[in-house]
Amino acid sequence: MIDKMKDRVKELLGDNFDHGYGHVERVFDIANDLCDTIKEADREIVNLAVLLHDVDDYKLFGQECADNLTNAKSIMNDAGVSEEKQAVVCDIIKNMGYSKCMAGIRPSTVEGKIVSDADMLDTCGVIGSLRAFGFRVRSNLLIFDKNSFPESGLTADQYKKIGREKDSFVNHHFDKLLKLKKLMFTEEGKKEAERRNGDMIHFLKAFLREINALEWIEYLDGFIEKNK
Repeated sequence: MIDKMKDRVKELLGDNFDHGYGHVERVFDIANDLCDTIKEADREIVNLAVLLHDVDDYKLFGQECADNLTNAKSIMNDAGVSEEKQAVVCDIIKNMGYSKCMAGIRPSTVEGKIVSDADMLDTCGVIGSLRAFGFRVRSNLLIFDKNSFPESGLTADQYKKIGREKDSFVNHHFDKLLKLKKLMFTEEGKKEAERRNGDMIHFLKAFLREINALEWIEYLDGFIEKNK
């Protein structure tokens, strides 16, 4: 079933580094590693949800697809996934993602928690930084504005708007990436997020040092202390 669906997913997502099929493959591997330690999880449901979690991403396909999960449902229908399994997979996808988390929406099933952790793990660390950079370059968005420090207390709607319009590569770390380690559900996810968060901080500090934004390193240190 999974193999039948992969070609459709590859066609929809393409091969760009930030939100392409490579991201799905990495999340797939992470999720299956988590399943190895959480025996009660339904691995097939996890794999279906991972494979389809970005095929209706609002950033790529618009809000209508995101609301209705148009592509995910079409792919599952064509692959012969039962209505019962479709409902479970759609529930996972509808309840995961950072902007939804900001609105208080989070997965409740063990499978949903595994998929959420796996997705967020590929969004932090050096890979997460590179994905954020790639998306901004590809979308012709801002990389860094030395005079524009991050906004605090963003709502879910404000975050989505800023992410499209003016959120810089550097600011995105403070708006999202450096906060992900606190959103993990599984014990293995928490440990890996802590490690990746440290790698991301080293990467970001090196970037800021090389562009001589030393006041931003001080800001970063304060942010880290506040968000321990």
